[in-house]
Amino acid sequence: MEDYQEKLQGVRSLLDQDKAQEAFRALLPVFRYPDMMQQPAGLAEVLAVFAEISAKIAGDGFTSIIHHTLSHIDDPGALYSLGYELIDQGLPAIAATVLAEAHRLAPDNVEILTELCAALERSTLYADACRYLKAAPELVQRSFLCSYLLAFNSLMSGDLKTTRRLLPELQRLQEQDEHFSALSARIIRMLRRADTLSGHTPLDTRDLRGWHMVITSGLLLHVSPHGFDEGMNGRYAFVQDTLELCLEGIERVKAVLEALEITPPRIYALPERSSLILAQATARMLDCPLENWPDGGSDKPGLIVAYDLALLDEDILPTLAQHHPGQMLWNHASCWTEDQPVGGDLTTFLYQVNYEPWGERMGIDQKQQMVMEPADERDPTVIAGEIVAATLEPGILDDLPALIKLTHAAAATTGEAAPGLLCAGGRRKKQWSGSPVPSSRFA
Repeated sequence: MEDYQEKLQGVRSLLDQDKAQEAFRALLPVFRYPDMMQQPAGLAEVLAVFAEISAKIAGDGFTSIIHHTLSHIDDPGALYSLGYELIDQGLPAIAATVLAEAHRLAPDNVEILTELCAALERSTLYADACRYLKAAPELVQRSFLCSYLLAFNSLMSGDLKTTRRLLPELQRLQEQDEHFSALSARIIRMLRRADTLSGHTPLDTRDLRGWHMVITSGLLLHVSPHGFDEGMNGRYAFVQDTLELCLEGIERVKAVLEALEITPPRIYALPERSSLILAQATARMLDCPLENWPDGGSDKPGLIVAYDLALLDEDILPTLAQHHPGQMLWNHASCWTEDQPVGGDLTTFLYQVNYEPWGERMGIDQKQQMVMEPADERDPTVIAGEIVAATLEPGILDDLPALIKLTHAAAATTGEAAPGLLCAGGRRKKQWSGSPVPSSRFA
C-alpha cells in the first residue's frame, strides 16, 4: 500500500509541475492490469488523477467520460463505457483494470466479460482471459462469443486440448449470428495447421516459428539469436536493421521458394521508399523482372515485397488483403506488439522498435553521446545495389534446413488452412500481437 501511495504521489507531483505526459507514463504502472487489482479500493482515487491528466492531454470529450464514471463508480454500465473507450484509445491494459471491476460488479453480463477479454487479448494476457471465462461456465455454454473467446485464448495460451474440446460447442452456437461461422472457421484453420505440424515442430513456449504458422499462416524466416535466456524467444525488442539482414531475408525467401519449386514471374514494388529499395534488391537476387504495384492492386502472380506493411499508406493495405493464385506477400519487418490487419505470407523478423538501414538511426557521436543520424537520401537503386553486394556472416544461414523442413510440413495443409504463400484465394490472415511464445517488451 505504501509503494502504491508513493507512486501516486509522484504522479501528482509531475502534474503540479505541468508535466502531464510524464505524469501519464508514471501512472501506467499503477493503473494498468493487473497492478491496480492489488488496490481495488483505490480505483476512484486513481481515476481522479487520470481525469486531471486527461484534461491536459486528451480534451473535454474523453475527460467527461472519466468524470461520469467517477460519479457512478459502482455502476458496471459506466465502467463498461469507460473501458470500451479506453480500448478505442489504444489503452487496453488500463481498460482491463476498469472492465475487471465492472465484471466483479456484474459477473453475469456477457458484454462486459467479452469486452474484458478483448482488453486482455490486446495486452497479450491470454491466460487471464481464459481464467475469467472458465469462471463463467454458464456464459460459455450459452454465448457463442464467450465460447469462441475461450477457444481462441486457450489456443493463444498453447492449450490446444481445450480449443479442440470447445469446437463442437462453437459449431452449435454459431447459429446465433450469421457472422459467427467465420470465427468458427478461424479456429478450425488454426487447429488444422497445428495438427499438420504435430510431430514436425514442438509447438512449445519457445517454438516461435511453429506458432507463427499456426496462428497467422505465415512463415517466419529469421529468429533473433539475441536474448533467448532474457525472455525474448526469437523476437526483437529494439533493432537497427542492416543491409546484411535485408540480404539475409532475400536469401531466405529465395531458399523457401526454391524448396517449394516456385518461380515468381515478377517482383512487385510497392509505392513506398523502403519497399522499393528492398524490391529492387530482391529482383536482382532472384533475377526477376520488377514491376510497380498497380493502383487498386493486381491478381497476377508474383512476389510482392514490403519492407514493413505498417509503413504503407492506408489506401495500399486493402489492395494486399486478398490471396490470388501464385501471388505471395513478403513483409520484411513486422511489429509484434500491435495486431496487424494483414500479415505477410513470409516475414523476416518481428520487432517492437525498428530503425530502417537507410532511415534516421541512433548513433554515438565523438563525445560518446547518443545522437540521431540523418537518413540516407541517395537513390533507391544505389542502396539496393549495396544490399546485393553485402556479405553475410559465416553460419548465418545454418538454420535453413530447419526452416525448409517446417515449410514442407506446413505445405501439407490444403485449402483455406494452407500456408499463406500457397493460398489461391480468400483473405490474408491477421497477424496477432502475441502467441503462446512470450517475449519481454518495453513498457
